[in-house]
Amino acid sequence: MSKLVHVEHLYGRNVRDSAGKVAGRIESIRAHWRGKDCVVEEYHLGAAALLERLGMRTLGLFGWTLMREPLRVPWEMLDLSDPNRPRLRCTIEELRKSTP
Repeated sequence: MSKLVHVEHLYGRNVRDSAGKVAGRIESIRAHWRGKDCVVEEYHLGAAALLERLGMRTLGLFGWTLMREPLRVPWEMLDLSDPNRPRLRCTIEELRKSTP
């Protein structure tokens, strides 16, 4: 059974990991269409995700490059049972080890 969550209510929400540590804010959501349904693939967290969303992945005009990648969270690793308080199903360290 899937739960319907309005993604516009998720943007900007702080996400904590399973140990209670802040992982970052939801800044971007990657999804695709499957028939008439829009299916979420992953969530991008943190300041790097905000810059990516704003199209500032590379700040070449200023001679800067974005050194960090957004924290990418596969859809199944984010617990949305309380959409006001999204949580990772693991620690940040475990997530970084499991995602490329």
